[in-house]
Amino acid sequence: MVSNVVITLLRHGRTLDNEASRYSGWINSELSKKGVGEIKVIKKQYDSKNICLNDVDYVYTSDLIRTIQTSALLFENKYPTRELKKLREMHFGDFEGKTYEELKNNYHYQKWLNHLFTYQLPNGESFNQFTNRVDVGFNQIKNEIIEKNFKHVVLVVHGGVIRYLLTKLTTDSRTFFDWEVPFAKCFQLISSQTALKEEDPCMSLQVVPTMENGNSLNNFTI
Repeated sequence: MVSNVVITLLRHGRTLDNEASRYSGWINSELSKKGVGEIKVIKKQYDSKNICLNDVDYVYTSDLIRTIQTSALLFENKYPTRELKKLREMHFGDFEGKTYEELKNNYHYQKWLNHLFTYQLPNGESFNQFTNRVDVGFNQIKNEIIEKNFKHVVLVVHGGVIRYLLTKLTTDSRTFFDWEVPFAKCFQLISSQTALKEEDPCMSLQVVPTMENGNSLNNFTI
């Protein structure tokens, strides 16, 4: 009998750096007051629909405070949780803490914008270094899913990490930058123990949009 596994990917809440449109990367920016309020509203939405947050075997976050705070607000320490440094956002090096306006005339910044997947960020990561690091972290999670027979794990992580995992784990044709990953948005991947072992794509992806402008919360599958 095939044993299905649900892998929920959930982005952290809005931070002070996000509100200032700064590149956060490895900066340990906390959730803003607005971000905390949004998470509380979203938790009520998810709880009312009985989705994303229930029957969880394990929660994984990065070791940055914005993911840890988001997890604590959503799960209230209900499930065992682990922080993994490998799940951090991309390291933007010299660009961290800066805005587009501050960087737009920087030679290295323009070079990076024109070669996003190949250019080595000054004192930061290249795209390949970033994805290789995330692969190590996800493989650790995958091995624990298989060894401990987990049925549902949640990764509360960063936008770049989620975009990469969606391109890696699904057959969807969207590229890294095609994916829209708003704060606290929930993506649920359905796989199996066998598929994880053989590194096959997930069987399905369910995107759970948050409620905006008073609209109701609906699920759709792609």
